[in-house]
Amino acid sequence: MESRRSNVCGETACRFSTSSSDAKERAASMRKLCFVAVLCCLFMSIEVIGGIKANSLAILTDAAHLLTDVAAFAISMLSLWASSWEANSRQSYGFFRIEILGAFLSIQLIWLFTGILVYEAITRLIQETNDHVDGFFMVLVATFGLVVNIIIIVVLGHDHGHGHDHGHDHGHCHGDNAEHLLEKSKERNINVQGAYLHVLGDLIQSIGVIIGGGMIWYNPKWKVIDLICTLVFSVIVLGTTTKMLRSILEVLMESTPREIDARKLEKGLMEIEEVVAVHELHIWAITVGKALFSCHVKIKPDADDGLVLDKVIDYIWREYRISHVTIQIER
Repeated sequence: MESRRSNVCGETACRFSTSSSDAKERAASMRKLCFVAVLCCLFMSIEVIGGIKANSLAILTDAAHLLTDVAAFAISMLSLWASSWEANSRQSYGFFRIEILGAFLSIQLIWLFTGILVYEAITRLIQETNDHVDGFFMVLVATFGLVVNIIIIVVLGHDHGHGHDHGHDHGHCHGDNAEHLLEKSKERNINVQGAYLHVLGDLIQSIGVIIGGGMIWYNPKWKVIDLICTLVFSVIVLGTTTKMLRSILEVLMESTPREIDARKLEKGLMEIEEVVAVHELHIWAITVGKALFSCHVKIKPDADDGLVLDKVIDYIWREYRISHVTIQIER
């Protein structure tokens, strides 16, 4: 005997779409991200102009790193915007995966830009054709960048503990509503968190440019430091984007999210008294930070399927915060 149950919220079937109550919070986050993105674009333009004027590849590489921050902000705003779109019969999960496609495109552009700078740096090192590098101008631009990064960190840091969960789905809309709202207030947009970490890295990179520029300013013959900084910063940029690319590929391959131990989850379900066996267990993500779960649960002949269903859903939400759950009860 098999039993399939679908939890509902009031009289409306649960869907991936967001509720109207999230609109105000989403708009506030959009404004904050837009302000920071504009600030990043402004400084990135200054770095590009300053890097060309100072003949410094290190500053241009720092601009490439800043491009990763701009991409992260843009992707986050795109995902916030897309999360407001209602799911339909063709896109039953909504449009959250637009975020993944946007992230993949931005990584390709960043790699292209970084690759050009690395090629130029290696060419200058081999051919020893590095012209005069203006150390003073490097320090000036990097110092301005340091101030901008501090401002961005302050703005994002305010959101660090009070961010919102954009597009938080109500797959089963189960449990106490107050607890759900409290949990939402503690969650934070995954892209904003990534951008926050990127800006911290860019802050360190700006300090590196200041130190390198200061050394070249002190002794212009040490201009090779600029090329060395370029190669080091390029590794940092590629390292940052490689982690993002890994997350993208895991979503596209529908891998189990790294933060979830499938074996431990299955073992926890088996510890429920009425459960006899668990099979057809699948855990995947529609986008980074938004996991989905489905499985078949075989229960004892005399067990109440509704009670077991509630226990399974409660366990998955309590231990793993997965809200979009599909359970098939079997006897």
